[in-house]
Amino acid sequence: MMARRLLLDGFDLEDSKDSKSASIQARILLSGLAAQQGLHCPPALWSPRGQGVPCHPNLPVEWHASLSHKRGRVIVGLSRTRFGLDLEYANTRHGSKLEALVGMLPESEIRTHIQQNDCPQSSFYQVWTLYESLFKLSGHTATPAESLLAVRLKSMEELNLNYRVWQDTAWTLGLVSEEDLQPCPSPGALFPGLKPVDISI
Repeated sequence: MMARRLLLDGFDLEDSKDSKSASIQARILLSGLAAQQGLHCPPALWSPRGQGVPCHPNLPVEWHASLSHKRGRVIVGLSRTRFGLDLEYANTRHGSKLEALVGMLPESEIRTHIQQNDCPQSSFYQVWTLYESLFKLSGHTATPAESLLAVRLKSMEELNLNYRVWQDTAWTLGLVSEEDLQPCPSPGALFPGLKPVDISI
């Protein structure tokens, strides 16, 4: 059985600190992906930032959108399968705070997974993007999670969810979906350097 497609697009803004422009650009990119499917979704009509999963009055109910932006880098996705994606940048300040960051994660098995990894900081970002992606996926369901740390990565196996991670030295991208998805184009084609990571939770 062929995997469903996950339509992706991305962009790097010149001003890495302008989160408002990144949010606007994300909605422009989502409208472009919708237009490729013959859907007219004007950028101004996407739900405002901070109000849950991206919604649009012209987007058919069988389509689902997700977006993420960090330090001027924007990535968006559109699929007929419910999913969530998250992009994170490796903040050098997190190195000194890594123990505390790992300690706040709600699952002891996940904390141990990170601590025993050869590169704990890279492992933390892999895990964190999956938490974020799972939280965003829950926003497409009838019972959205109350907070990010209310989700449990161990539930992905119970719910038969698919998860994938791409990473380079600076960036990590996580994806959690209800079905196996084929990113089009691949994250590495959008942002050269991003490569699939073999991760088992």
